[in-house]
Amino acid sequence: MGALTIGLVLNIGLVIAAVGIAVALTVPDVPVVTLYVILASAAIVIPVVTWPLTHTIWIAIDLRVRPVGDGEAAEAADWLADQARAGSR
Repeated sequence: MGALTIGLVLNIGLVIAAVGIAVALTVPDVPVVTLYVILASAAIVIPVVTWPLTHTIWIAIDLRVRPVGDGEAAEAADWLADQARAGSR
């Protein structure tokens, strides 16, 4: 849910900034249909492109707020050892 929220905020922020810049640059005769097509397609493409980045940012925030404990680290090491043994068979 956190990665989705970060992606949503990023997407909406970029689209709003692009609308503001485009309108400011073309203020006497704003090409509404062109802006709509370009920004609607950008609103679809931006979340797809930034999906890995938003997950990375969320994991970094989560690990900062809730660090890995000793028990979790030992459990992860045991799991990795079991996977290595299963893969070598």
